[in-house]
Amino acid sequence: MAQTTAILPSARPLLVRLVLAIGLALAALLCALAGCDGSLTGAIGPNDDIELFSDFPRGDERTQVLDAFLTRPVETPVRPEAPFTVLRTDSTAFRRMRDWRTLVFLGDMRTSRWGARQSRRLLTREGYERLVSQPAGSVMLSDVWATGQTVWLVHAVSAEALRQKLDEDPGLLRKLEEKVIDGLGKTLYLNGEQGEIARGISRRHGYEIRIPKDFMVEEDAGNRFVRMKRIQPDEPVSFFLIYYEPSRLSDDDPRLATYCTALRDTLAALYFGGDRVEPSRTRANWVDFQGRRTLEIYGLYQNDNPPMGGPFRSYCFQENGRLYLIDQAVFNPPGKKLPQLRLLEAIARTLRLGPDGAAGPSALVTP
Repeated sequence: MAQTTAILPSARPLLVRLVLAIGLALAALLCALAGCDGSLTGAIGPNDDIELFSDFPRGDERTQVLDAFLTRPVETPVRPEAPFTVLRTDSTAFRRMRDWRTLVFLGDMRTSRWGARQSRRLLTREGYERLVSQPAGSVMLSDVWATGQTVWLVHAVSAEALRQKLDEDPGLLRKLEEKVIDGLGKTLYLNGEQGEIARGISRRHGYEIRIPKDFMVEEDAGNRFVRMKRIQPDEPVSFFLIYYEPSRLSDDDPRLATYCTALRDTLAALYFGGDRVEPSRTRANWVDFQGRRTLEIYGLYQNDNPPMGGPFRSYCFQENGRLYLIDQAVFNPPGKKLPQLRLLEAIARTLRLGPDGAAGPSALVTP
C-alpha cells in the first residue's frame, strides 16, 4: 500500500493567516460601527425641527420663500401653530447633522454646488433630470442616512418659480408631514416597547397595538377600554386610548358624528375625570385611516377639575361588527401641540385588527 505523507503548513503561512483573520475582523467591526455594512442608525431630533441646507448666499430670496412656507402657522383647535421650526445652515454642518430627522436641500440643482451634487448622488439619472426639467420642483426621500429620516430636495431657478410651485401644490406641506409621521413609526420603538403587555391586550381584545417603552398603560377589560399615557417632567403629556363596542349605526347615518363625540365624552366621564369636547372648536370629516373609511373628529377638549384642555383627534370606524374609537390627546399649555399629535398618530398607525368581531353585550351610549 502506498504511503502518504501529511503536508503540514509551515509556521510562516499560519502567521500570515492569523494576521489576515485579525485584520478582517477589525475591518468588519469598524465597518459595522461606521454603518458601511448597509445598516442605518435611527434618525434623531424633534419631529418639528428642519435643517435647511441652502446653496444660496445669505439673504437670497429663495431661502426666505421656503422658510416662510415651512413655518407658516396652521390652524389648530387651540391656536395657530407653526408646523416646523427651520434651522438654516450649509454644507459645513452636514457631518454633525447627517442623522437628523428632517433635512431639506435647497439649490439650483443644475449647478455644481454642494446641494446640487447631493441631488445627483441621491437620485437616479431619470429622477434627477425630471427634477431639473422645470424652473422649480422637489423630491422627497426616506431613510437616506438614517432610519426614519426624511430628505427633501428642492430645486429652484428663481424665487418666483419656487413661490409658484409651492402655491400650485397646497398639499405639499401635508405630504412632508406624512413622511415625518411615517419616519416616527420607524424610530419610536428603537429604544424598546412593551411587548408582553401588548400581547395580553391582543389576546383579550383581538387587535394589536405597539406600545412604546415610556408609556403607562391602563385597561378596563370588561368595558373594552385601553388607555396609554406618557407623563415626563417638563414635557407635554400625551394620551392615547382604544375602545370598541358593537356597531349600532351605519356609516351613512347622519347621527354617527354626534354619537362618536358623545361616546368620547362618556369615556372621559368614566376615566378622565370629566373631560368634555368643546363643540364650537371641533369638526368632523371623513378620512382614510389605514385604508378604511373613517370619521375623524378633530377638536378641543376641556376639563374644569382640574382646569386643563388641549387638542384631540378621534378616529371612529366600523369593522367586523365593531365600532372602534381611537383617541389621541395632548396637554401642553405653554408649548407646541403638533409634534405630540404626530407621535400619537405614529402609534395609531401600528393598529392591526384581528378577525374576531365580538364586541361584547352592550354599548356605553344609546344612539
